[in-house]
Amino acid sequence: MQTNIQIQQDDLLTIDPSAYFEVEKKQLKYVADTLNDKQEVYESVNRYALVRKDNGKLLGIHSDDYIVRPYSALAEKVNEVIKDAVPNIDQWKITTEDHVYADGKKFRRNINFWNEQIYLDSNKRANECIIPQVRIYSSLDGQWGQQIMFSSMYMWCLNGMVRPDWTFTVYNKHSSKQDISYSVAEFRAGLESHKEMGDEMFKMMQKKVKVNDVTELFRKTLANNRKRNLDIDNNSIIVMRDLDSLWGKYVAKYGNTVFAIYQTATDWATHPVTRGAVYNVSRKREKQVAEMMQSDQWNALYN
Repeated sequence: MQTNIQIQQDDLLTIDPSAYFEVEKKQLKYVADTLNDKQEVYESVNRYALVRKDNGKLLGIHSDDYIVRPYSALAEKVNEVIKDAVPNIDQWKITTEDHVYADGKKFRRNINFWNEQIYLDSNKRANECIIPQVRIYSSLDGQWGQQIMFSSMYMWCLNGMVRPDWTFTVYNKHSSKQDISYSVAEFRAGLESHKEMGDEMFKMMQKKVKVNDVTELFRKTLANNRKRNLDIDNNSIIVMRDLDSLWGKYVAKYGNTVFAIYQTATDWATHPVTRGAVYNVSRKREKQVAEMMQSDQWNALYN
């Protein structure tokens, strides 16, 4: 399956052509009977195949209430909100990334705003900063609803900056009768949240931790397989091994601090080593990191 990734420099309005394609809904049928002359009788069902008109690729199978919402229309809507929220948008440095996954089954767009960077060291080195980022998600295979999320990105390691809550996230199911909404006020609230995240990062850098407490945090959260009601299993051991390796990397840079824990967790979420689809695993892990940051173990270390 093909994945298209395009990065545009300093151009909010440019949306990659791979996000533009038409989709046709085709009702599914099954063979209900066969007549004496072997002629087959078909009955329709309340299931529809979504098929790309340009190449015939199957994108998903859904019921009649599933509404096809083009990726390009969602991206254009967010563009308009940002233009209204930032009067001098032409003076901003903006980069965008359009990701069309699996021949069109999923779509992600990142919009990075370089004018609002927060430096995390006194020398203001180029990559030692976090920048605000708007992420857009959607899919046609039923796995992702429409989502607009205001986030941040740490440029040294390209880790997504996960927050313990998703306050600045707008979500809409494809079966919803109403289209997704996104306002100027929500975008501006995201910018304010980004500034607060800078304060949180500085606080994390000052908080010292013990290795045993870090191990306990990871064991009780990211590596805890709740579905099987087990405290530790083979998969959890693999997770702990990966986290331990990343922990060593960030301790070397930031010392035994809460910030090193945070960077370890977000690296694990942003850059998963997996046989599956990276974009699916990454989204699942980001949710796990957000849950970790609401745990008693995290609060004991952070507060």
